Amino acid sequence: MHSSLLLRLSSLALVFIGAVAQGQTPDPKTDATAKQLQETVARLNALDQWFSEAEKKRTRWLADIRRQDVDISHLNKEVKVTTQDLAKLRAELKDLIAEAQELKLQQQTQALHIAKHIGAAYRLTGQDFLKQLLNQESPDTLDRMMRYHRQFSASRLDLMAEYKETLAQLAKTNVALTDRQSSLDGRRADLQKEQSTLAAQRTERSRLVAALEAEQETKEEEHNRLIRDRERLETLLTQLRTRASELDGSAFIAARGALLMPVQGRVRHAFGSPRADNRLRWHGIDIAAPQGSPVTSVFRGRVVFADWLRGFGFLTIVDHGSDYLTLYGHVDVLHKKVGDLVESGEIIADAGNSGGQQDPGVYFEVRFRGEPKDPIGWIDRS
Repeated sequence: MHSSLLLRLSSLALVFIGAVAQGQTPDPKTDATAKQLQETVARLNALDQWFSEAEKKRTRWLADIRRQDVDISHLNKEVKVTTQDLAKLRAELKDLIAEAQELKLQQQTQALHIAKHIGAAYRLTGQDFLKQLLNQESPDTLDRMMRYHRQFSASRLDLMAEYKETLAQLAKTNVALTDRQSSLDGRRADLQKEQSTLAAQRTERSRLVAALEAEQETKEEEHNRLIRDRERLETLLTQLRTRASELDGSAFIAARGALLMPVQGRVRHAFGSPRADNRLRWHGIDIAAPQGSPVTSVFRGRVVFADWLRGFGFLTIVDHGSDYLTLYGHVDVLHKKVGDLVESGEIIADAGNSGGQQDPGVYFEVRFRGEPKDPIGWIDRS
């Protein structure tokens, strides 16, 4: 039954997966192609023929978990944007406070100068000034006194104008301070609300995952479920391999043993280690990492898949050329879309536990012509 199903699914997707994976220039058929891709992934996620009767209940729960994963992914992005906005507003607020302090000092200095000018002007006005003029016998001295008095008066007017301008700037800065503080308070409230919603969503997802675990799945059921999860991934990878990649994988091959870990963390499950009562093996490595840790591409390439796949949660697949692919599963947030070119070390996702995992981290695989390879042999472990 599985082989005929795979054949039907492959026939549905052969034409359009290749074009999407290559990241070709969009044409009028792009929307239809994207829709077909979504439909195929939906079939892989939910087609009844994949499941036994006992697993149909799990299917409903996993559908709920997928919705929670999508909501959490969106909220994580909103929290990140809001946090960045807060940092920007705090920086602006700091600059405005410094500007206001500088204007206040300037205002005080100008006020002292004005006071001195007014005092000096008072001494040079009225009878005192007239007496000094009448007592001068030198025309040159008299002329200097007249010019000085005019300049003194003009300088005083300039000081008053500067003082007025400073007061206006200070008032404007105070208004901006009030506005930024209000914006800061608003964004802080938004962030608290988003974080509360995110916490509630995570709690709900944990409840759903716990419900799955409490189902007391037998070893046989676990074995069969893992096989079906693996078959879904293999079907997807088979479809992705049908495209003709324009990438040259020679640089990726040359970098073997020098690639960076996709995320910093402890390897919980090594490649080839047993699972499902020792009847199956891990085809990649499971890396423990705190929720939201940046997940980076281990080498430059093109994103050929970025979506939610049952058994792997949110999954990104990067094509490095020459039939080499790397897979990054169970992440919480996808930062890249199909067709995006990525560089070595570029952030492509955030670590998480989508797809029904209990503990956060990243599932990482290296594939050559569809065959899994031990990622540790490609990673720089020095």
